[in-house]
Amino acid sequence: MGNQTWKTISYLFHPVLMPTLGLFIVIVSDPYIYLTIDISQLLPSIAIVFLCTAVFPLLISLVLLKMGGISSLTNPTDNDRKQLIAFSALFFMLAYYVFHNIPPYGKSISYFMLGVNIAMVVTLIANLFTKVSLHAVGIGGILGTVIGLMYYTRLLLLPQVFSAIVLVCLVGLARYKLKAHATADIYIGNIIGVACQALVFIIASMA
Repeated sequence: MGNQTWKTISYLFHPVLMPTLGLFIVIVSDPYIYLTIDISQLLPSIAIVFLCTAVFPLLISLVLLKMGGISSLTNPTDNDRKQLIAFSALFFMLAYYVFHNIPPYGKSISYFMLGVNIAMVVTLIANLFTKVSLHAVGIGGILGTVIGLMYYTRLLLLPQVFSAIVLVCLVGLARYKLKAHATADIYIGNIIGVACQALVFIIASMA
């Protein structure tokens, strides 16, 4: 496959899109949600997550670029990455605030958003020492969410797990082929994404 294919994969599974994708996965995989709540009632909440984790971070990135706060979006420096992650984390926290007091039957959404925020903070810290792949963190979070949901719902979500593993490999390979990250940075990103999301659900299921 050529570079254009790998670029397409990177755009389709861009980190800012992963919270919205993960939220959909939680909604359709947790029977406490899809058997209790009319999905149409969740559309405003889904829209808020998309705004806070995709639209607002992209807008602030463009503003920072226009004002000279960062030098590039396609090839950011270490300082650029720190700023972008830090500002994005603020909007991610806003998205979590929307769901932190959600009714008990929708708690898995709150846990998911908590995992997203923990992953952002861990990524920001890790970025002080290495160029962690944000793509790997995002797609790793999808796998971690599915693994965590299996513990939380006590359901065997094997199709979701298999699909998530394929995506983790595909996105990781795309970042490697594009020479965007060293192999270690991709692995570290995957570990952060999987661990943060899975552990939140596993701990919640034990409570």
